[in-house]
Amino acid sequence: MSESDPMLRRIERDAILACAAMALAALVIARGGIGPPLGVAGGGLLAAVSYGGIKGGIDALVAVAGATPEARRDGRKRAAIGLVKFFTRYAILAAAAYVIMARLRLSPIAVLAGASSLVIAVTLEALRALRPKSPGNVQ
Repeated sequence: MSESDPMLRRIERDAILACAAMALAALVIARGGIGPPLGVAGGGLLAAVSYGGIKGGIDALVAVAGATPEARRDGRKRAAIGLVKFFTRYAILAAAAYVIMARLRLSPIAVLAGASSLVIAVTLEALRALRPKSPGNVQ
């Protein structure tokens, strides 16, 4: 994660922490059973791959939009390749979700909990933005 935007770095970090906390909670609730925490981790992995795909696609579009006309022509070719990568990544995500739930028989609820880790992280970031700013409240 070599993100230069501090807000995105916080969201990425919080998503990892939320997923880890939910996996630990699933381990406790399952009384040592390994299936639920693996489901949470699998859902978190699906969310991470999806986030990476969306972020990569947006980064590519921003790079093409800000380029010179000559670089833009070359950028269109890269954008087309990026589009193929984007859809391929989602095909891989669908296959991974199938394996996680149908073949490994991990709990769909646990997978959903792990996949929601990014939503939790974004919610935390939104709540941080709503906090009143004070001289001692530096982020």
